[in-house]
Amino acid sequence: MKHTDPIDELRANADRMAAVLRLLANRERLIMLCRLSAGEARQIHQFVDRCLAQSAVSQHLGVLREGGAVAVRADAQSRYYRIADDMVRSIFNALCEACGEQSATGLHNTAA
Repeated sequence: MKHTDPIDELRANADRMAAVLRLLANRERLIMLCRLSAGEARQIHQFVDRCLAQSAVSQHLGVLREGGAVAVRADAQSRYYRIADDMVRSIFNALCEACGEQSATGLHNTAA
């Protein structure tokens, strides 16, 4: 079995990883993905900042769909959203774990 250097793997995937990180680099999209990490959702708008217009929520969902992070399924009058990209799910799970560790240790702000 051939051993692959992690740096070589990162180099091979750097462009895709950078694109995925750009998708995640937004507060509202992170909140949406947080909800979707629990499973498919129909009412995604209620989990985003109440001050955000529905058109802005739809725009963020469009960015996530265009980036391949989220898929949508239509059922009659409803639209169901889910995380569609395994890399997005893995990164998001790591973010959730890091946030959980920060909460557990009380390290909410590490700036000195």
